Amino acid sequence: MRWWLWMLWLSMIGALGLVAMTGASSASPAAHQAAGCSSSDTSAHNPANPLDTPGFTGTDPLAGAHLFVESPWQYGGDAADAIASEVGLGYMTHQESGTPIPWAQFEARVNAMHMSRTTSFKVHMLEKIASFPQAHQFSLYTAGGGGPNIYTQVQNYLCRMQHTDPSAAAVITTYFIKHAGCNSGSQPNFDAEVNALKSAVGNFPALIFVEEDAIDTICWRSPDAVSGRAALLKYEIDQLSQLPHALLYVEGGTSDANSPAKVARVLDEADAYKIRGFFTNDTHFNWAYKEIQYGNKISALTHGLHFVVDTRGDGNGPLLNADPVTQGIEQLCNPPGRALGPEPGASNGQSYGMYSPYLDGFVWVTTPGESASPTCPGRSQHYAASGIFDEGIAIGYASRANDRIGPSPRFNSRPW
Repeated sequence: MRWWLWMLWLSMIGALGLVAMTGASSASPAAHQAAGCSSSDTSAHNPANPLDTPGFTGTDPLAGAHLFVESPWQYGGDAADAIASEVGLGYMTHQESGTPIPWAQFEARVNAMHMSRTTSFKVHMLEKIASFPQAHQFSLYTAGGGGPNIYTQVQNYLCRMQHTDPSAAAVITTYFIKHAGCNSGSQPNFDAEVNALKSAVGNFPALIFVEEDAIDTICWRSPDAVSGRAALLKYEIDQLSQLPHALLYVEGGTSDANSPAKVARVLDEADAYKIRGFFTNDTHFNWAYKEIQYGNKISALTHGLHFVVDTRGDGNGPLLNADPVTQGIEQLCNPPGRALGPEPGASNGQSYGMYSPYLDGFVWVTTPGESASPTCPGRSQHYAASGIFDEGIAIGYASRANDRIGPSPRFNSRPW
């Protein structure tokens, strides 16, 4: 993310510190259920199958993984919550007693309802997002930050998963690092927040995206800032890599903002060899084929780290700025016309005409429709606050969904 947009982001994201929530992508109040859920999976860590997926074969740990897809019960998935509100079932989002309804049952109930044409369109667009796992972000802003608050919020999410779909694996994104100026900055709660998340996850199977934007926002002109960021990542990787059933990818920047060689050096310093690999494109909208090329270069420089590409909004590629020197290469503040890209899941790229031995698949590190800012330069439209789900943005992404990794004619257009 370019510095000027990052400063804009910082000016807006302060609002998140005022919101108590289960993750940065949810505007709902924190669930009130008491924390105290644990996994019964006491099997040893299996590096080939870190999520302990039953019947696993092959070499890609995402293959066959059963990840948690949320219903709207107890402030669940953002898109599911929006659907519930659209069809008059909004009470389900704050329902804390009884047996939670799994996503598939909720979807079937909604689809059996008589809806107006307008409501039906919104619902079916939102279902494109709600049908896939939502990564819940836990950050220094979650419920005010701090170890005890992080522990409680992670446990609330895991308890909701255990009550709704006990065989599922969690999907988590962390954002504990402060992004301020050209220094690492004071991080008084960082260790405690990482340790709290580690303790809360325990034996639960979990796909964890470590530190969204951590490398993409490094102040490369400052050696101290680079080494400081690497040290923070090293601590988090060292701690979370001890989780017995966690599949971990650390943020690895984006092809239109970072040098593969520089990123590889930071990953090496951060002990990334202890985890599966890295993820790219998490706050950008770049074509996936370019991210695959970029990921291949980093993998070759890091002794074969694997990677995944975020495709939550790259179905139409990026919206390029007129002056990339002063504005950054692509618009990052809720760029109009973006689209869902390839569906999340295991892939080596071969079916898209871009095979990579290092690519594990496509993911959504944040929920499609999450707002970058309540206002954007040069546009009068107002959006949800930074990090909050915006139904209008989400429906726009879904209505233009395209299962392609690059522009036509090289890559076929495949609307979905």
